[in-house]
Amino acid sequence: MLPEHYQTLLKIQEKIGKKVIDEVDLPESVEIVDEYWIIPEFIKIQIRKNVESLETQYYVIEPPIAKNELDLLNSLYEDLRRKLVVKELIKDTETMVMTLLETLDVLINEYGLRMDGGLMLKILYYLFRDFFGFGPLDPLLLDKNIEDISCDGYDIPIYVFHNRYGGMSTNVKFSEGELDSIVLLLGQKAGKHVSYANPIVDATLPDGSRIQLTYGKEVTTRGSTFTIRKFRSEPFTPIDLIATGTLNSTILAYYWLLIENKMSIMVIGETAAGKTTTLNALMMFIPPEAKVVSIEDTREIQLFHENWIPGVTRSGVEGQEIDMYDLLKASLRQRPDYIIVGEVRGKEALTLFQAMSTGHASYATFHAGDVNQLIYRLENEPLSVPRVMIQFLDSIIVQTTWTRRGIRKRRAKEIVEIVGIDPNTKDLLINPIFRWDPGSDSFIQVSDSNKLEKIAQYSGVDPSDVVDELRNRREFLEQLYRNGIKNYREVTKHIHTYYRDPELAIEMVREANHGP
Repeated sequence: MLPEHYQTLLKIQEKIGKKVIDEVDLPESVEIVDEYWIIPEFIKIQIRKNVESLETQYYVIEPPIAKNELDLLNSLYEDLRRKLVVKELIKDTETMVMTLLETLDVLINEYGLRMDGGLMLKILYYLFRDFFGFGPLDPLLLDKNIEDISCDGYDIPIYVFHNRYGGMSTNVKFSEGELDSIVLLLGQKAGKHVSYANPIVDATLPDGSRIQLTYGKEVTTRGSTFTIRKFRSEPFTPIDLIATGTLNSTILAYYWLLIENKMSIMVIGETAAGKTTTLNALMMFIPPEAKVVSIEDTREIQLFHENWIPGVTRSGVEGQEIDMYDLLKASLRQRPDYIIVGEVRGKEALTLFQAMSTGHASYATFHAGDVNQLIYRLENEPLSVPRVMIQFLDSIIVQTTWTRRGIRKRRAKEIVEIVGIDPNTKDLLINPIFRWDPGSDSFIQVSDSNKLEKIAQYSGVDPSDVVDELRNRREFLEQLYRNGIKNYREVTKHIHTYYRDPELAIEMVREANHGP
């Protein structure tokens, strides 16, 4: 949904009925691959391809503004700033917008201006964009197809990662003064102070997006920089993982059974492999009445779960910080059924594995390319987790990124179980269960699951009964997928219903039809 100020703008545009963006002339060497509106009549995106160099560009189109119109806009903007301190005085967005509109009307009368509808809409768009948004960054931040935004310095095009077209440059770039102002604005919006004395800042924007800022040329010689990893307001669900091919329904049903039976899981992979996305989707399999505690540096875990305490670290002056280790220690006193750690990096690792060894179902992400790297990093400084504790980690998802025809996709490269320690060699016993085949882009089961056998023993049932239940849950997830049910609230509700009454849940899904 668009921010409230842009919704107001669209209502005004509907009344005036004027268009502010005309067709854009293209050079002969450029063809349009795709185009779509971010805000109808105000922000259009074109994916352009240079037919000679074959380079793809993300092209932002905003209302064109002539020099005399730009001079007027700048005068109005400065006068509005002097008359109002909108963001400091008023917290309610609707009131902020109305106050700006009323003050603008007064200024137009003072100037003795008469503007046609088209110019008024242009002026309103740029005032709303710069007062309430992030200025020229707004089109990139509003585009739900963009995952990452990267600015490398002064007068260098911003680069984005598009979920359909991959990484590409944009037609947006900033001069030295403009970029320094943007970095200061991003810091301000995140509640952080950026300066020459404090030139490196990691923070979170109000919408949950993660930002990394550098200011000036001292630490980044090409000038100020920023990187934004955008927050997804609607988290991926297990059904989304099926749709994107990250995991298949059999693997998801397997993890549903493991999570229900409080077995501990880690999702590992390199940077931007989608570890947190996969972990968050799997956590939707947590039983509805279970108590959950999550621990993160920045809020990324999103659950539609009432009995949940989301913990976030706090930075501050020395002695007042609350880090992951502090939150994890506190969580063990809160008697959780499930503990989720956003990413294990430091001394909290040992405490997390101690929790696993005492029967707490624990889930986390970890930066490692494969299982051997994971074990090596866990056992050595600074984590120093004893091998005897690592065996309490039940299952590991090794996730990777895969590029085909320029499109980046995420896949679970391998699913393995840790089944114990060899009494003679003291090596960890690893049981690979599923493997991803890049040639066919499909998953292959390479062995039977030791953990499912363990579930059967604990439950006092025949292993064939567990296999039947695995099949039922796989079919249930496939039915959700076929019916187009993937909103995280709906998916969670259906999973919770399955816990309480499987037959009713299956019947409800069969009757539901949300289209393809």
